[in-house]
Amino acid sequence: MTRGLQIFGWGMALMLLVATAHGEVVENRVLELDGSGSYVELPPDIFRDLQEVTVEVWTKWARFNRYSRVFEFGAAQNSMSLFNHGTEADLRFNLYPTFMADSRTDRFNYVARASGVLRSNEWMHIATVAGPGGMKLYVNGEIVALSTNAACLASIARTQTNLLGRGLTRNPSDQDFCGQLDELRVWNYQRTPEQIRKNMNRRVTGHEAGLVGLWNFDDGRANDATARANHGKLIGRAQVVVPDFPGGLELIASELVAAQSAPHLRTDGPGVSSRTIVYGGIAGALGLILALSVWGVWLLRRSRGVALARTEGTSTTLLPLAQGTASNVKEQALAELTEFAKQSLVQGLYSQRNALLETQHKAQQELAELEARFVALKLPDRIQAYEKRIAELECELESRTGELRELTKATLALLRRKVAEEREVERGSQRFN
Repeated sequence: MTRGLQIFGWGMALMLLVATAHGEVVENRVLELDGSGSYVELPPDIFRDLQEVTVEVWTKWARFNRYSRVFEFGAAQNSMSLFNHGTEADLRFNLYPTFMADSRTDRFNYVARASGVLRSNEWMHIATVAGPGGMKLYVNGEIVALSTNAACLASIARTQTNLLGRGLTRNPSDQDFCGQLDELRVWNYQRTPEQIRKNMNRRVTGHEAGLVGLWNFDDGRANDATARANHGKLIGRAQVVVPDFPGGLELIASELVAAQSAPHLRTDGPGVSSRTIVYGGIAGALGLILALSVWGVWLLRRSRGVALARTEGTSTTLLPLAQGTASNVKEQALAELTEFAKQSLVQGLYSQRNALLETQHKAQQELAELEARFVALKLPDRIQAYEKRIAELECELESRTGELRELTKATLALLRRKVAEEREVERGSQRFN
């Protein structure tokens, strides 16, 4: 059975267990933006006193509109923002504590950029951290970029406007975010990698220590679920919808990590199509349903209040169960099976994620080695050297299979983005954002 099949099966098992325990699966809702005049406006100045901050959000880009913001807090060219660079799959976390037009330099403005980590039409958890110790950018619980500085939202002296899905500068070429967002959380401290990984798949209530904003959209609006009640407004055609996957937040995370191939890779390589994974997952889920049904029948029989006593001679005596025993047995069995399913799911997800991240790490290592070799070359010669290496890898890709093929594909993706960046420099088309 493939890893995709296993994860799909584990996710189905967990969904059934949650439904059994609580009577129904919690319906999750998400914010949907169409990329054309649709966004959310939060109240102004609600983050201006934060000396340090962590912003977490689940994101799914439908397409990479030009410089489309997930969020931007502050003022034009004087803000903290998260967006895709250009129309590329590069993720940028900007913090401009000084007004760009005044500084005339990037010296006091900071950028943490991760090349090629985004995928369209796939859910990803993103966390941005700022304050003493610098900026950190996380994707699915793993750090992908950083910038050393001590700035934060409190460093922005101007009146702060806070938007989701739209930028503040409103450059003619900038576009709004197109896709879906969920579970936006703002904390008044720098959360650790362990805290981010541990809780990114779990619901929060809004009463957690240090949580100063929670927009989960589950009430059908852009309301803040914390006691601060900093409710947002849906602008344009922004709407709250039921996403195209079942279950609550714990199940969202299961499907997301299973569905996404990694920041740069696909799992539906040679011999394993996405349709095969889906059909196999359905078969695995049916098997799990059957097993759980048998388990449910057993519990039902126990709960009907009879127990088979020891047989004495040729007679068999049925004795009533002690009051409360049946329910205790059911609760204990449910708790044990739920915990087993959760542990199996977590182990499977981490195994897949680690394998994909290892492949990406190796691809980035090769790119770093090439950059070190080509740095002394003039720009046109450097571009030519990268293109030569791309041509070599494209020829090698045809004969490679398995993990080596995936590594080659990841390296090619990075090199192509690198060439695009170098050509942009060559054309002198740099711009401020």
